Amino acid sequence: MNSHQTYIAFDAYGVIDPVNSNLHTFRQLEVLQRDYPQRFRFLNTQEIDFSALYNDMVVSTLKTKFVAKLSQADNLLVVASPVTNVDSEILNWQISRAVNRFHLPVIVGYAGLDAVDEQTIEQYWTWLPAKIRKYIGRDSARMCHIPLTKDKLERALSAYSLRDGLFPWSSTTIF
Repeated sequence: MNSHQTYIAFDAYGVIDPVNSNLHTFRQLEVLQRDYPQRFRFLNTQEIDFSALYNDMVVSTLKTKFVAKLSQADNLLVVASPVTNVDSEILNWQISRAVNRFHLPVIVGYAGLDAVDEQTIEQYWTWLPAKIRKYIGRDSARMCHIPLTKDKLERALSAYSLRDGLFPWSSTTIF
């Protein structure tokens, strides 16, 4: 059983094709939470309605909602994929707040990969949001890198938590 609450950071702002975006991956994570509620506790899968694609919300309203959810989180999951908008202002802002304000351990989940090793970070560098790349370059955030599979995700979310004081060793920890 995983008691840690996880905030999911991904980019869906202005998404026109949800199937070919990280919104699709987010929806898959929602299904995991629904099917395995004792194993996955995602904070931001219910209250924030992505169906309108933010058209009815101003950025400041979104940020207020994001901060409220981040303040409850034990860790941060960042979705990395070939369709990630790595320069997304909202995505990078969420990551920055999670690391700098809330000091959350970061789990970078690589969508579509079955395994992650020491070469993965370099090989899939273009999938990583700008803030993640900055933190890796400076080794200034404690992050682990995993394939975004059910088993690895469950274990990583259980392993790293602000509440328990458990963090990855560096910005490039492979889990």
